[in-house]
Amino acid sequence: MRIKIICPSSHDRSNQLIKLRRATVPPLSIFHLAGLTPREHDVSVVDESVQPLDFDDPVDLVAITSTTSGIKRAYQIADEFRGRKVKVVMGGIHATMLPDEALVHVDAVVLGEAEDVWAKVLTDVQQGALHRTYQGTRRESLGNLPFPRFDLIDHSKYVRLPFRKSPIIPVQTARGCPHLCDFCSVSKFWGREMRFRPVDDVVAEIRYSGADTVFFTDDNFVAHPQRTQELAKALMPLKIRYICQVDSLAYRQPEVIMAIARSGCFLVFVGFESLNNQNLANVNKAFNHPSNYPELITVFHKHGINMYASFIMGFEHDTSDTTRATVDFLIDQKVSLASFFRLTPYPGTGLYDRLVRNGFLLDRTWWLKRGEGLQNGVRYPGNPHTGEELSSLAMRRFFSLRSILKRFFPFPPFKIAFVGLNWYAYRKVRRFNKVTIL
Repeated sequence: MRIKIICPSSHDRSNQLIKLRRATVPPLSIFHLAGLTPREHDVSVVDESVQPLDFDDPVDLVAITSTTSGIKRAYQIADEFRGRKVKVVMGGIHATMLPDEALVHVDAVVLGEAEDVWAKVLTDVQQGALHRTYQGTRRESLGNLPFPRFDLIDHSKYVRLPFRKSPIIPVQTARGCPHLCDFCSVSKFWGREMRFRPVDDVVAEIRYSGADTVFFTDDNFVAHPQRTQELAKALMPLKIRYICQVDSLAYRQPEVIMAIARSGCFLVFVGFESLNNQNLANVNKAFNHPSNYPELITVFHKHGINMYASFIMGFEHDTSDTTRATVDFLIDQKVSLASFFRLTPYPGTGLYDRLVRNGFLLDRTWWLKRGEGLQNGVRYPGNPHTGEELSSLAMRRFFSLRSILKRFFPFPPFKIAFVGLNWYAYRKVRRFNKVTIL
């Protein structure tokens, strides 16, 4: 069969399809699914944010994987191919949470993890016996997984860091997250129990990929300290540079931080979310302690690791004043990068259920109207500011010239490469991210 595997783009505020000259990291899911596909099939992959999508390409099966942010476009793509009498299968977090919605647009939905059902899906398509749903199994062992089809990645479409040979290649070493933050669907999809790939498998996959720059997609790279140190030791001979995600409790493990620094970690992504303890408690993330944030940042900086701080804007107690204070904190701590996501109630999460129950969500299917003015429809009584407004304010303030100068002067060697990224963000924010509250 000829199989096309697609990661859809998404729409911007003007309802225009987002197209990038280069994306930051290739989407692992489509290349992993291609790796699961027997070589007897002719497989192509499309990352629509950076590649064109030809609806007239003669294919027998289209497989689409999408998060909530791209689901509106995913349904458009599915409808187009089905209109051409092509079978369409969908998987991913959103379709797993809302299979009945997805089945309006596709022939079949794969629920959960695809490894143990994908071969069955392909056989059923060939035999004309495709079922409406396929339930994936949550593997206890992640050993001997087929490697993703890294050979299908178009390197020209992805960012390459200075003096590095490869783009930033995604690699998964574990699944699951022990935390149950109610704005996050990770633990619902992957489970709360951490499952680890064998260290030798991870090393072999990186060698196979040819990457010298890696993004480890694990939701908490240091969740199991002993295993993290074992993996870090095995990574050292590869001489790669890598990015990983850690939680806010990582500062308690200085020996682990030292190990990942020595093995090539140069940037960590941390979900700080808020400086307000009540906001954190409301979303079941009270294990974050804002009073410890400075120590966390200092420990990573001490070992030459940059900090990518993630905050959520639009909690019940967020205002323009608290937003300014959040950014000022990051400036004072000389944080290299930051994201300010607006509070988003993804389907299947505790946050979504709570907002619906309390009447704070204006539209229960907001994801189908992205780009048409509604945004995510969260409104708290007595709070005039939306997450969209506060996120825009934070971006403009954090990526201002004043902020960049204060955060990077004097210039420690391990931060120099991030000056250019901040300058790029400054220009982009000034052009596209105008707000009225200042």
